[in-house]
Amino acid sequence: MRTFVGRFSEIVDRLVRIITVALAAGFTLLIFTSVLTRYVFNHPIMFSQEVSKLLFIWSAFLSATIAFRKHLHIRFEFLNSVLGEKGKIITDLILYVTCLVFFSVVFFYSIQWTRIIWGTYLPVLELSQGWLYVSVIVSSAIFFVHSLELLFQTVERYLQLGKVEGSQE
Repeated sequence: MRTFVGRFSEIVDRLVRIITVALAAGFTLLIFTSVLTRYVFNHPIMFSQEVSKLLFIWSAFLSATIAFRKHLHIRFEFLNSVLGEKGKIITDLILYVTCLVFFSVVFFYSIQWTRIIWGTYLPVLELSQGWLYVSVIVSSAIFFVHSLELLFQTVERYLQLGKVEGSQE
């Protein structure tokens, strides 16, 4: 199970990286082009604000999943030096179980919120504003998968630490 989750998490992470680069490049290019056409050619791109907002929000949420998997999120490192290896593993276990619960709740409520908002539309594109919130659904599912992988890794570290401590006695 751990191997399957780890491989799945890695594949999802690779795919998210490719998509995020494309989205970030897309909104950067669109904003640059929009500024150029508005101020140089006096012909604004009417849909540029709505599309760039969609691309930015999706890239932000997907980028957060990449950072989470690579442990680039904010941590209190001073606690790790005080707690030692076993304390760090226990706090990581608590953290990842909490993350699983949190991302499950976010997933559930973001589906409900997206259903509520789905009937409203972006004025120029006439596209449902729900697409902005689908990014939360997708990213919370990815966060869940990554949390599960990290939890399995932490349990494995805990078991290995127990073996090391048992062999030292």
